[in-house]
Amino acid sequence: MPATRVEASRIVTIGSLIAAGVAALCYLVYSVRAVEPVDFLVYRYAAQAFAAGSNIYEGNLVGPLIVDEGMPFTYTPFAAIFLWPTVLFGWWTAYLLWSGLCIAAVVWTVARFTPARVPKRPLVMAALVLAVSVTPIVSAHISFGQVNLVLMVLVLLDVTRSEHSRFGRWFPRGLLIGIAAAIKLTPALFVAYFVVTKQWRLAIWSSIGFAAATAVAAVVDPAVSWTFWSDVVWNLSDRVDLSGQAIASAGNSSLQGGLAALGTWTASLTMPLTVLCAAVALWIARDVYRVGRAVDAALVIGLSAPILSPISWIHHWVYLVPAAVTVLFRLRSPLQFGSAALGLAIVYCGPSMGQQFIETSPLLLPVGLVLREGFLIVTLVLIFALWRLPTTAPAWVSGRDSEDGSDDDKAPDSAGNQGPSCIEAGFRTRSSGDR
Repeated sequence: MPATRVEASRIVTIGSLIAAGVAALCYLVYSVRAVEPVDFLVYRYAAQAFAAGSNIYEGNLVGPLIVDEGMPFTYTPFAAIFLWPTVLFGWWTAYLLWSGLCIAAVVWTVARFTPARVPKRPLVMAALVLAVSVTPIVSAHISFGQVNLVLMVLVLLDVTRSEHSRFGRWFPRGLLIGIAAAIKLTPALFVAYFVVTKQWRLAIWSSIGFAAATAVAAVVDPAVSWTFWSDVVWNLSDRVDLSGQAIASAGNSSLQGGLAALGTWTASLTMPLTVLCAAVALWIARDVYRVGRAVDAALVIGLSAPILSPISWIHHWVYLVPAAVTVLFRLRSPLQFGSAALGLAIVYCGPSMGQQFIETSPLLLPVGLVLREGFLIVTLVLIFALWRLPTTAPAWVSGRDSEDGSDDDKAPDSAGNQGPSCIEAGFRTRSSGDR
């Protein structure tokens, strides 16, 4: 392709993505946002208090636009440092910039996981950005001013980038994942995955990233760090309601939430089933990784984290975005497309509608239950799809049938599996065309 056509294509792509991102941002911030961005405000107040030398874990943080009794800060001390830029402007300006960063994370994710051969790729990506942005996941994320999309991008940058880039030489893969875990502990599950798959370099560098970020916070304020690591992290129930009623609420779609909704009799099953699910998730991720699909395996881990967490609100399920985009471009049969449409409908309807159906009529109970636990169900289906669906590009993506699994027909962007990780583990990988 001539250089001028390549440049024009790049301009069209960038312009389409920017336009879609700006449209999504304006729609979510000015039309959909139904509550004050309380999570963002807590981040902001915590950063202010930490910078002023206050112990941010001594009690609830108070300030304008949040409840009178205040709200607790449950993230790490390093998170308060990471979130310090939120105090540089007035709260509304800072919130707009923060929301723009989160939408940029959505745009990057869609662009990274959309295969290069998709017809009319700029238009397809712009449409996907808009479609993803109006899901309850992203909508709630922007409404509350959450951080999960930013953390997801830190993880995916490490998982998908090359070790041999200029950035990779100075900032080894794994460090960003460690930093993400030092902000919010959930990404630490990736370290366990790296150990299980014998990706020792990533395990070491992610551990170094975590330790370094944690040490920075400890140097800045040793007392606050001591309070968090010796007390707060072990007694989160003192700050967050982990009682049966809160766990069983419709907004909590985790495994523990689904069990609690069935009744208190499930309490004894929670820990064994959580451990079992963690083991199964790691086993599936290891199996996917062994056939050379490192990014797919990482997506399995990202999808599994909210399943295993005690509380996973709607805005916690951000890995549904890259996983859904990845699986979308591997669908072949009408049954698969129909299943995808049904899954999309379940996600868009959300747990709240499911709870309404349950409370309205016994006839709507089955539909209500599916919608109420829809995020958990869709996530499990996506994990299975990443595990079993062929990764070669179907005819509607590549322009020809690629069931033979030839290398030319793989969807490199959505698969994202050309990295050195499988070599690092010493596995003799097979072609992923049969999976």
